[in-house]
Amino acid sequence: MKKLLNIMRALSCTLLLSLFATLPTFAVVSTKPITLSWGSGQSVMVNIPVDIYDVVAANQSQIEQALTDNNVTSQQVTDAVSQVESQYDKLLSDSGFKTANPYSDAVNGLNEFCDDINNTLPNTQTLQNVWAEAWIGQFIPNFKFGFGVNAGVATLDITSLKTVADALNIDTGDLSDQDKLVFPTVAADLRLGGIILPFDFGFTFCTFDTRDFDSINDNIDPAAFDYFTIGGDLRWRLFNFGGKYFHFRGSVSGGGYYTKGGLEVSDDGSSAALDFKSTTLFAGAQISAKALCFVPFLGGRLMLSKSSVDWKAHANWESILDANGDANIKNALSWGILPQDFTGGATSSWGVRPQVYGGLGIDLFIIDVTVSGSYDFVKDVLGGAVSVRFSI
Repeated sequence: MKKLLNIMRALSCTLLLSLFATLPTFAVVSTKPITLSWGSGQSVMVNIPVDIYDVVAANQSQIEQALTDNNVTSQQVTDAVSQVESQYDKLLSDSGFKTANPYSDAVNGLNEFCDDINNTLPNTQTLQNVWAEAWIGQFIPNFKFGFGVNAGVATLDITSLKTVADALNIDTGDLSDQDKLVFPTVAADLRLGGIILPFDFGFTFCTFDTRDFDSINDNIDPAAFDYFTIGGDLRWRLFNFGGKYFHFRGSVSGGGYYTKGGLEVSDDGSSAALDFKSTTLFAGAQISAKALCFVPFLGGRLMLSKSSVDWKAHANWESILDANGDANIKNALSWGILPQDFTGGATSSWGVRPQVYGGLGIDLFIIDVTVSGSYDFVKDVLGGAVSVRFSI
């Protein structure tokens, strides 16, 4: 009998534990108190979610002015902040939200993505105006020149961008399953052989907007970006052995690029946008060998780069907090307790980054086709490009 009671007791405990395990759990959002004072003696202490506390404290005077201008009562403020806290509690429950700290995650994610943009930009610049021949020859007396178009891509880490999208409740669509995106470049370039002295000079220019290219825009939707770049370089021949169809060449080079542009992601009333600028100076060396129409080449660069990114974001809090039409949330928005628009940015200091590049050129009489690839050792950024040019 005693043994049977022990078995029944054990079964009862197991059933109770199983029952409690199936019950919903409720987390309480972390808050910090702040005292708001406005109008003619109105004052109330409220608990602000830690996620937005710093921005509320930084804008306290503007919030208090809005409360004064709208003749808000202490009870209205209490009700609005209580509803904000309640909606934040939902973010911590099993309600399907992807983050419990939308404001902090959006700000931190945007700042991290600024760093990712700063890592990629110099590599998109040096993809342009890559020629297989280490030196194309003399413009005088041999009249050497070429011009054409160049299309390239460099890898861009978008993990932090997806964090921003999740925080702002932006549907990232096909981007959800990707950790990296290819950042495209399309440029026109020109190269002239040296005048008497053994050098050549290159110039490149491009302006690009993904919204002008449906195939690209569809693949990266809801993101879109545009950029403008201009640059040039000078290569000095070190050696040139051989003849027209079989030769071996080497050169050293130096040049610079300037790029500016922007990137935007938006959906369901929320958005994030970045404006970037980048300047890259470089010194490099390249060797090439021609056998009939094939020109394999290999080179290296030291890039000296500086970039800056400024960002701004707009948060649709009614969607983020799943509170569409809630009067208290609307009040919190109108008084500034929930920050709808916020800004930030990042600047990279001048730094040296080594890059190796190489590929294969095909010389088809007056048409040159060049396929190249590059790798940035410091920032772990891969790049690749294809060029088609008219050359004589």
